[in-house]
Amino acid sequence: MGRPDRVSGRAPRLGLTRLRRTAISIDPPDGTDTRSRPFTKTVVDDFYMLPEGGKLIGSRVDEIPAEQCDAQPEKMDAAMAAARVEEYTTLSIRRIGHGWAGLRTFAPDRTPLVGADPREPSFFWLAGQGGFGLHIAPAVAAAAAPLLLDGPSPRALAAEGVPAHELTPERLIHAN
Repeated sequence: MGRPDRVSGRAPRLGLTRLRRTAISIDPPDGTDTRSRPFTKTVVDDFYMLPEGGKLIGSRVDEIPAEQCDAQPEKMDAAMAAARVEEYTTLSIRRIGHGWAGLRTFAPDRTPLVGADPREPSFFWLAGQGGFGLHIAPAVAAAAAPLLLDGPSPRALAAEGVPAHELTPERLIHAN
């Protein structure tokens, strides 16, 4: 039998949530070289667009609560992303080339979790990277490596103003 803080033989919960985001791929205007297009994002965080493989990728920066699944784009979410592209640009979308949806995991404070769970030390948390996983993976790895190898606290993160203790799962244990 598991302890009360364990769930079905898995690691203890820390209040992580899954949020689905949808993005669409669209053809750029004829003759447009997308390689020179910048990543574009609104200040109010409700739209982004970027070049990708000769196409343009657009998203309305949605965060839809979702159960664990193989996330697939919902037709309505793809249509709303297309509408947002047309709202914020001069592009007219004739056809959505491809839709993509992904689950993004967040801790309650939206800060990644990096470190052993003090309630189950054999479980190492490396989660809650939200929609920034690819961008912050090197920094998260730099924080995780010395912790996994029983080494010193990552100095590089501290130099950037991110104390390692702010990433530890322990910060969320008393919140649950």
